[in-house]
Amino acid sequence: MVDYVALAALEFLPGLAGLPPEERAQRLQHLLQRAWFAPNGLCYSMVLITGPEHVRPMGPADTHGISDHSVEGVYDDGGATSAAARDEGMTFENSIYSAGLYLQAQAARYAATAAPEALTEAARALAALRLVYDDGVARGRAGWLGKPYGQVPKDHSTPDQYHAALLGLYHYRPFASPPARQVIDAMVCDIADFLQQRNYQIWNLHHPVDSKPWNLSNSYCNATYVLAQALAWSVSGAERHRVEALRLAALSRWRDQSYLGDWHDAGRTQVLEFERVCLAAFVIEAADVLARILPELFGVTADEQATALRHTLTVWWEFAQLGMDDAGYQHYWIDIDVVQRTWRPTGLRRNDAPPFPGEFFGWYSDVRWSDSLYRTLTAALPVIARLPERRAAALAWAQRIMQLTDGRRLRWMIDPDGQQLRPMVRWMGCMLSSEAPCHYLITWWRGQAAGLWRDA
Repeated sequence: MVDYVALAALEFLPGLAGLPPEERAQRLQHLLQRAWFAPNGLCYSMVLITGPEHVRPMGPADTHGISDHSVEGVYDDGGATSAAARDEGMTFENSIYSAGLYLQAQAARYAATAAPEALTEAARALAALRLVYDDGVARGRAGWLGKPYGQVPKDHSTPDQYHAALLGLYHYRPFASPPARQVIDAMVCDIADFLQQRNYQIWNLHHPVDSKPWNLSNSYCNATYVLAQALAWSVSGAERHRVEALRLAALSRWRDQSYLGDWHDAGRTQVLEFERVCLAAFVIEAADVLARILPELFGVTADEQATALRHTLTVWWEFAQLGMDDAGYQHYWIDIDVVQRTWRPTGLRRNDAPPFPGEFFGWYSDVRWSDSLYRTLTAALPVIARLPERRAAALAWAQRIMQLTDGRRLRWMIDPDGQQLRPMVRWMGCMLSSEAPCHYLITWWRGQAAGLWRDA
């Protein structure tokens, strides 16, 4: 059995913290180029940190004796997905998301540097997305992006996978060759059409299209679906995509309020929450792009649009700060006071009503997690660009997180005292985050192109 206690204590990427931000970016880029793609071209999701400079995918021997909440009784495809997830940890669970983020990072790198290598790496990321997309085409599901557990796309997905993929295609498209651009346009339109055909129920293709009606109004889901239709309209000019984007947007209140507002409307005064704060980044990123390609979502006149967009970014940026402590870490579990709009740590204690089965969700804890923190780093860029009253503070915060970035913060979960991750889930503190390195690269290169680091 793997000694996850020892791996959790291992110093990863020694010396990273002492490097200037650009050299840090170069080191992270080098790491991902050599370690982020499987031999068949798929992107890895999370990989196991096994040495100061080494990561690798997990296999059955690594998962012996550990707990993973997602593998038993969740999927109804005869056990294929559960078996693959159990045998590989999180290696391919977020492969689509990873490829979309890496594509965004390389597009940002090329925009800032015109380095040919950035386009070469972007082509690798696009190819990884196409492996999943082409599988859907071959099975008569053009536009379906199934999570590739066991390196084979399954009948399960989530909106975050689509969000990252769509933004990757959007940001890479201006730099893509004409043939690649044709592929991108086909992918975007097929995605929008497939989502609509499924009534946006993409969690499980074995379930009917109306089995999750709440997801159409859920802020992060709705913003992603609107983004898909608006992007399809921007590349195709097909009016049906624009009409569908407007119809969908009318079903949700994400332009007006965050989840805090939803909870308040529902009469809730206190919420013990996990993960929800990380969804703010999706809404912020979607709103930023939608304001460029479908500004009528935010009003009729330019002034109305600008005012409405500033409000959207403000409420979601404030929501994103919940769970962020003074040391620059994001807490996974937080106790939210809806009325006061404040939060506090939960402490380590049993969760008598876990949202999912398994050891991890059976306990509240003060574990920190990097995915949400680094999503917020990328989301800071629209705030810096579009909210003058928050620009200085958001820029200073982004610089601080980049300066604090080291091998410890790049782990998926961070256990501050060695007690927050129970023995069966200590492996979660030994994984390289599937998001943090790419978000750092995206933020660095977009900020470089915008002159942010010169101005600071």
